[in-house]
Amino acid sequence: IFAARMKSTLRKQLIEFAENGYPIGGICNGFQVLVELGLLPAFDSVMGNYPQAALAINDSSRFECRPTLLKHENKGNCIFTKKIPNQEVVLMPSAHAEGKFLFPLEKKDEYLQYLIDNDQVVFRYVDPQGNYADYPWNPNGSLYNIASICSPEGNVFGMMPHPERVFYGFTHPDWTRFHKENGDGKVIFESVLDYIRRTF
Repeated sequence: IFAARMKSTLRKQLIEFAENGYPIGGICNGFQVLVELGLLPAFDSVMGNYPQAALAINDSSRFECRPTLLKHENKGNCIFTKKIPNQEVVLMPSAHAEGKFLFPLEKKDEYLQYLIDNDQVVFRYVDPQGNYADYPWNPNGSLYNIASICSPEGNVFGMMPHPERVFYGFTHPDWTRFHKENGDGKVIFESVLDYIRRTF
């Protein structure tokens, strides 16, 4: 509903904002809004007329709330993760009931290949060994273990887990063991701020 209201009143401004390279980020419900708006995955245009993907009800049919491990798979396209090395595993909490990333069945293989070829896959759910795994490590059953994607240009970014909840080291669930000053989520914000400083 929120996406429909935004599209009916702000469509032109949103397209212009994205086309000018300004960063647009959506976390959890924000990711759902970006997909419904057509700003992600945006294969054909900056903002499609219809959604090309969906974030559906979790396979467990319930709200899932816990730390999740994510492997960074982006090779440099996404401005929000420029400071995270490729293949690095980070921890960020998930808290959602509708986070299962899907494509239409008849387009699933084609669209997934687009995502991979365009360097639009940003994070994928993994287990503690860094391997792609099913539930509970993938909390929702997402296609290809997808936790996060970006637009072809890399300035529109959506993810289901919450980087803002691990901004500081003391918000990490094992903070007393690791004594990290910064949480794994801080680098997301550092990356986009660095992009803004350099670009605008």
